[in-house]
Amino acid sequence: MTEKLRFPRGLYGITPAWDDIEKLYKAIEQACEGGMNVLQWRRKNTPFETALEQAAKVAGICKQHGTLFFINDDWKLALAIDADGVHLGREDADPVYVRQQAASHHRQAPLLIGVSCYNELDKARQAIEQDLDYVAFGALFASQVKPEAEKATLDLFPAARLLVQNQSPRPALVGIGGIDIHNAQSVIQAGADSISVISGLFEQTDIRSTAQALSNLFEN
Repeated sequence: MTEKLRFPRGLYGITPAWDDIEKLYKAIEQACEGGMNVLQWRRKNTPFETALEQAAKVAGICKQHGTLFFINDDWKLALAIDADGVHLGREDADPVYVRQQAASHHRQAPLLIGVSCYNELDKARQAIEQDLDYVAFGALFASQVKPEAEKATLDLFPAARLLVQNQSPRPALVGIGGIDIHNAQSVIQAGADSISVISGLFEQTDIRSTAQALSNLFEN
């Protein structure tokens, strides 16, 4: 019997920091067509009004393809465009506070919240106690996007599985950091429900085929 998760299993794309926004829109569409289940909008230092316009357009692309749309860090932007969820790191707002703010927004569906747990099982334990929707571990491999990121090991996944084994639906376990078609299988085999991919998806020649290949790994 398939486990029930609070966050989709499969490919979780994260936007690269490209200046060419039209190129990015096309790339997101191709990744959606290839089977990407979730997209995280990660555009640091973009003015709020610009982010609002761009993210709203991407939300539309995702909705058209049945892809969940998350915003990185900025929960106010997530609520403003009615995104499906928000991803929070250690420098960001408290998830419990964000959930309270979302509850007062009369949304059709609750705001999904996922958090970075880096290489800390205790942080994951706390997130699970807070009833969050996914916990992310990483960087699992050397990352071009965050070369200075602390290293996380694959044995975090079986350890975290024990923390969520009695929950249904349970929080998903997400792997992040330097994941590509060559190492993704090892992350899934370790127990990740979802893989976050930036360069390994968006910096590839054929984004649609890459998304399809990464998504297919979850069917084996």
